[in-house]
Amino acid sequence: MSDFTWSFSSLKEYINCPKKYQEVRILKNYSFIDTPQTIYGKEVHEALENYVNGHIKYSNKLYNEKGQEVNKYGQVREPMEVIAKGITSKTCDKTHKELNFDKSKGEYKKLGRNDACVRLCGLWYYEGFSDEEVLNKALTWNQLNEPPYTTKEIERIAASVRKMHQKNLEDNPEPTLAKNYLRFKKMVDALIAIPGTKYPEYKMALTKKMEQCDFDDENRWVRGIADLVIVDGDQAYIIDYKTGSNKYPDPKQLRLMSLMAFVCFPEVNTIKAGLLFCMKNSFVQESYTREDIHKSWKSFETPLDRLTMSYEKDEWIPNPTPLCGWCPVETCEHHKPRR
Repeated sequence: MSDFTWSFSSLKEYINCPKKYQEVRILKNYSFIDTPQTIYGKEVHEALENYVNGHIKYSNKLYNEKGQEVNKYGQVREPMEVIAKGITSKTCDKTHKELNFDKSKGEYKKLGRNDACVRLCGLWYYEGFSDEEVLNKALTWNQLNEPPYTTKEIERIAASVRKMHQKNLEDNPEPTLAKNYLRFKKMVDALIAIPGTKYPEYKMALTKKMEQCDFDDENRWVRGIADLVIVDGDQAYIIDYKTGSNKYPDPKQLRLMSLMAFVCFPEVNTIKAGLLFCMKNSFVQESYTREDIHKSWKSFETPLDRLTMSYEKDEWIPNPTPLCGWCPVETCEHHKPRR
């Protein structure tokens, strides 16, 4: 069998015209020339990638070896619903260092009144409540403490948290999109809201033995880049952004991405994939299971056999179509300059 590497785009180019494939990808006599449409497509992809990456960084959480969420000091974060019911810690007069770690239990102690109030006020400011609303909530919560703080003390804590919250917003602004890409925000926000670990512009590559390898590994056989992969337990999502027309969607790209993802994420058993046509606000969905792997690979056998035959015989027969006017191979007998 001939030794070559491929991707969905290269295989598609071969199917459209073997002659163009040879001239551009093998002989490299011609190179791809960007058009205003392809330039805009690259700009949109980069903007959405940066936006998703920004949200990942913005929402990153820290966890200890037990899987508990902790702050930057390693202290376990009590669930908000627990804190909201009130903390009546008898250790509220101890120093922060004394509260920090319980050597006998090997874990961090529960928060005292002050720390709990700070956490709650921070949560309420983060959720968008006004200064007055935060103060009223803190005063109500304070009545659960034994003994409660004075009103003046609660006002001091709430004011201090407000200053910290404002500085945090200044230091860590929420990711946003440039004005000319805001039309895509609602669509991408819906993807960001999906639970799971997110991998923007995720590169995948496999050897002929169907083993994962580095994207540029010399032994790679097939590779591709998924615009967004989300892994949530044994389920994953694969999204590909499209800035062109949704008139003739080609989901085969999603099928190939899912095949590589099943190898790269062995814990995943089901994949929901979709072509997101940003300009049309439409979504073409596909679903795959690990049981479908053999069947899915079969769908690529015929075009790969044809490509293998072309390499072995060094035959690259042109395929004239209405797209010839956009082809850079000017020496082809079917080339037609665009008018």
